[in-house]
Amino acid sequence: MSEEEKKTDDEEKTIPRAEGYTIVKYAKGWADAIWIFGMIVSIIICCLISKYINAGLWLELVIYICACLIFVFIAHKITEVKVNLKITEEGLEQTRISGSKQYPKHRMIKWEDMKSYHLCGRSRDNDFLISVKDDVNFRICIPWPALFEKEKDNWENFAAFQDDFWGIAPEHDVHRAFFG
Repeated sequence: MSEEEKKTDDEEKTIPRAEGYTIVKYAKGWADAIWIFGMIVSIIICCLISKYINAGLWLELVIYICACLIFVFIAHKITEVKVNLKITEEGLEQTRISGSKQYPKHRMIKWEDMKSYHLCGRSRDNDFLISVKDDVNFRICIPWPALFEKEKDNWENFAAFQDDFWGIAPEHDVHRAFFG
């Protein structure tokens, strides 16, 4: 085998971005629960305002919408975590860098334990889901909208991770699921 052929074979086996992808994500389930709680609290606040202060319907609606947006922001910040994701020969490795303690400090999902992945999640385009056999599914939910430069970098890292994962997963018999 010539030296050029050997280099080509080695390059094909190279794992993309050995240093990993630094992504900020949040816990969708917990964030949704906090948001629903916030909606209920906002309704109670609007009822109290209408009972004690003769405010117009528009003012109550503005207060309700502002309170809901504040709770969305709070929910994302409470459950937000910064992680480093590495695609390795063994599988996907997640290391928590900072943020919410509800995420494990280190998690390794081996290729043979992965059933399938949903590139755009099951419901939206800022979501990525890996179905795992006999364990908790692995989900990445990206906060939206990307208003700040740091968040735009987060979206770029997320897109690069998805592209690289999508390219290497079929080699390990993990395929994209379109439904369920």
